[in-house]
Amino acid sequence: MNTASPPASPLAAPPAVVAEGLAFIYASGGGLTRADITLEGGVMAAVEGPSGSGKSTLLAVLGLILSPTAGSLHITGTDTGALLPADRDLLRRRSIGIVLQDLGLLTFLNAWENVAAAFGPRLARHRTTARALLGDLGMEHLSDSRVTELSGGQRQRVAVARAAVKQPVLILADEPTSGLDPKTANSVTGALRSCAERGAAVLLVTHDRAVSETCDRRYVLDGGVLSSAGAEDTLRGHAREENAHDENARQGNLG
Repeated sequence: MNTASPPASPLAAPPAVVAEGLAFIYASGGGLTRADITLEGGVMAAVEGPSGSGKSTLLAVLGLILSPTAGSLHITGTDTGALLPADRDLLRRRSIGIVLQDLGLLTFLNAWENVAAAFGPRLARHRTTARALLGDLGMEHLSDSRVTELSGGQRQRVAVARAAVKQPVLILADEPTSGLDPKTANSVTGALRSCAERGAAVLLVTHDRAVSETCDRRYVLDGGVLSSAGAEDTLRGHAREENAHDENARQGNLG
């Protein structure tokens, strides 16, 4: 009789991000009051919110640029609060890609060189990888173009490629479609979607409802507090119902 135990099933990979009670308060006041969010690989999520609501602060904390003043943050199961500064920097470089609002592209380099720069100064070593990713994002014919010769949407896609080229588990994008026309914005969100399809968790902040509605999940950040857009919409719906009820009652009293 065979008494061997069946093979153990492989453990599921931990979520790319688990943040609980995450906060960062500036000395002058304001910032991020509370954020609870879990993102798995392959998910594309959006955060909406007015200017000054804490969106950029949220990205900086999730991107390990700022250390939270409260709460916990795990990246692929690693408790970032327990890491030394050098280890945090290493985790950020290996596991997180960031698309800055001002892009931060190097104007003296061409498109593929800007993407390869994510690996460091030895650009030629990563030429094939960089050019292949640009091709996947519809930019193959522009790989040798200086970024100063590219349109706004094309530069945005170069920035997305640079953030994604090291195959990070998390990609953060700060207003990636700001100032772009709808067609160009669609090409940029399509590039971010491609990153999610490759297995990364993608989180973008935006003022554009049309952009956020293309994502798998939507969140609202207001007054430093992050909530799901579904919960926000429900609260607004209840408020509208209560206002309508009050108005009907008032009209009835007048009648």
